[in-house]
Amino acid sequence: MFSFDVEPAMPHLTSAKRWLSALSDSDVHGIAQKIDKDGIYCAPDFLSADDLGRLQDFVAAAIALGGNQSVSLASNQLGGSGLDELGNCDEFKALFSRLYFSSLGRQAPEVKFYQILRCLTGRSVAKHSLMFHYDSYVITALVPVQIPQSGKRGDFLIIPNTRKIRSTYVLNLADKAILDNVLMQRLLRRRADGVKINRISMVPGNLYLFWGYRSIHTNEPVDEDAVRATALFHYADPHADSFLKRRLRLR
Repeated sequence: MFSFDVEPAMPHLTSAKRWLSALSDSDVHGIAQKIDKDGIYCAPDFLSADDLGRLQDFVAAAIALGGNQSVSLASNQLGGSGLDELGNCDEFKALFSRLYFSSLGRQAPEVKFYQILRCLTGRSVAKHSLMFHYDSYVITALVPVQIPQSGKRGDFLIIPNTRKIRSTYVLNLADKAILDNVLMQRLLRRRADGVKINRISMVPGNLYLFWGYRSIHTNEPVDEDAVRATALFHYADPHADSFLKRRLRLR
């Protein structure tokens, strides 16, 4: 686990909390409509320069400890980064439950994030790129921490809202099996330069929201000597109570 010594009185997430606290129900409904229409919503300058700088220092330390290769850290490894505080922020969690209700029209489940910090660099970057997939969770939030300024930047690619939330886990598995097929992946990669896939050049410190469960997405390649670091917050697994899913996890 990585951590940094920070003065307790030092304020964090002030910019993010200010924006989150100001969101009206109409604003949240507008965000949901934007995601429905365009596939993704961006809140610029979500993190302050100080919060972003602390995160970037954390990423540099994590990569160094990982032998200057790609690393992925889960929520229990993010202490002191600022992402732990964001994941426990009441205003941030409320955004997800409000978006869920606005989009699906039903009561939102308790907000418990599946949280990942992905840091791509070194020789291993190729195997973490252009792997098109659906998320297992309804809402995905992405906060870029570090993005290359030139060369292969790892732009975000999304084919938005290509499916509905499936009524059963079996149907979800069928969708994923089709998408994971080698021929389908090859076809999607060939289309990556076309107009049917939305390409987003991400800006560190912004907040990006999309329907991860419903949208096919991935990132483009990154140069080996560059760093692409992104924080991901996943919320609301529609099949969390599936007996089949629990059995498959136990195998």
